Amino acid sequence: MKRVWAALVLFAAAIALCAAGWGQTVRHTNRVCAVLSQAQACAAREDAAGARAQSEQALAAWQRAHDVLCTFLPHTRLESISQTLAALPALAQSGGLGQFSGECARGISQLQALQQEEAPHLQNIL
Repeated sequence: MKRVWAALVLFAAAIALCAAGWGQTVRHTNRVCAVLSQAQACAAREDAAGARAQSEQALAAWQRAHDVLCTFLPHTRLESISQTLAALPALAQSGGLGQFSGECARGISQLQALQQEEAPHLQNIL
């Protein structure tokens, strides 16, 4: 009977760890997506300085999130997002706001896909 209780405790701990990881993923990806949306809005207004500032803020938020998310997620999935966000300040500074807006949209879609892949759906569990 002690083994059954030990197994239940380990199962509950695993569920709690998975829930914490998903919660962190949702919180951090939503934060970065919000900043990227603001950067896109700046690009739509032809505000290169604002777009650059927002992209730098998104990159800083992602770097903080990366430190936490790499605990729960494989590094390879996070690196593609890091590369996308790292290119944004240079794009905004060079004045390619159309390409900048496209890269922002790409970053948002990558973050949303990451969030969706980590959601506790039946397809993800099996």
